[in-house]
Amino acid sequence: MNGTIYCPSCATDYGSRALPYRCTACGGALSLAAGHSPSFPRQQIARRPATMWRYAEALPSFDRPISLGEPTTPLVPFQCGDLEVLAKCEHLLPTGSYKDRGASLLMSYLSELGIEEAVEDSSGNAGAAMAAYAARAGLKLKVFCPASASAGKLVQIQLYGAELVRVEGPRIRSTETLLEYIETTGAFYASHLWHPLFIEGIKTTAFEIAEQLDWSAPDVVLCPVGAGSILLGVYLGFKDLLDAGLIAQLPRLVAVQSYNVSPVYQAFSAGADHIVPATDPQPTLAEGIALPGPVRGGEILQALNESAGTVVTVSEENIAAGVQAMGTAGFCVEPTSAIVWHGVQELYQQGFITPNDTTVAVLSGHGLKAAQSIGDLLS
Repeated sequence: MNGTIYCPSCATDYGSRALPYRCTACGGALSLAAGHSPSFPRQQIARRPATMWRYAEALPSFDRPISLGEPTTPLVPFQCGDLEVLAKCEHLLPTGSYKDRGASLLMSYLSELGIEEAVEDSSGNAGAAMAAYAARAGLKLKVFCPASASAGKLVQIQLYGAELVRVEGPRIRSTETLLEYIETTGAFYASHLWHPLFIEGIKTTAFEIAEQLDWSAPDVVLCPVGAGSILLGVYLGFKDLLDAGLIAQLPRLVAVQSYNVSPVYQAFSAGADHIVPATDPQPTLAEGIALPGPVRGGEILQALNESAGTVVTVSEENIAAGVQAMGTAGFCVEPTSAIVWHGVQELYQQGFITPNDTTVAVLSGHGLKAAQSIGDLLS
């Protein structure tokens, strides 16, 4: 792989073959320093297959990429109240969520390192994506998930051949149980929350949006946010495009959170430079973003501030209404994705979004993964 992994907090350099999931010196989250400046040769890109790998000059390179043919996802206009919004349909990726982008890149890296076994924790979608790409890489994977996660996601994990460990209690208990496991076994932690290669894969969402808009940036991008992978990936991707001179400015990034689990909203509203984990997170339909605190909290706040963005929270009642509204617009998405519907409505009322803005809403996961909970809402 080209590029090196380092800790931005204490400047510890791990080279290109880093194994710790976080900095061993200060405990911080690691980042990737590219071996070259990302570039976007547009004529060459246009002649390549319509997959995330068409942006090769802006991605780490691998001798054997682990891929399921991740297609360019469509950018589909729909009416959201009085506004026309563009849906970035990430739920149409191979395992039904945007996390395939990160899993593809991370598994390519682990395969290059020769890793044969790993563990991961997830609320469901990341576990399914990592399990699928682990199967492609021939890597044995154990996934720790909340026992309450949507049955469709848990079935996916098992279908791909990964070992599923159901953990009772809130989402954070899955992480705690995994950390106890690696403490006693020394297992390799292939964390989609911590590993910078996962975020690198998500950058391709921004590359696709720009190309679909004739190599320009939208005015606003709304992202469901728990760990913040979508928002950070989109931010870094548009930063690459800005540095390459292809766009004039960053889009205003919006983090959409459940009111019941909203540590990013609390920190941003207080003008803080770090995020304090929620001490009493409540159950939410948006299970995919029910994290009490993101591991890259400072980076999320930086992305929001640098892009002149904001954060909005959505009640359970409005999440449920969003699921049905997205359905009548033709989109079968899980509640975590449908949270953007009310996010758009509220920001329009606030004047943050106007009819003249090009607004993109990221639809992160397919509704069939949460068919039972959606069925309960409809009944």
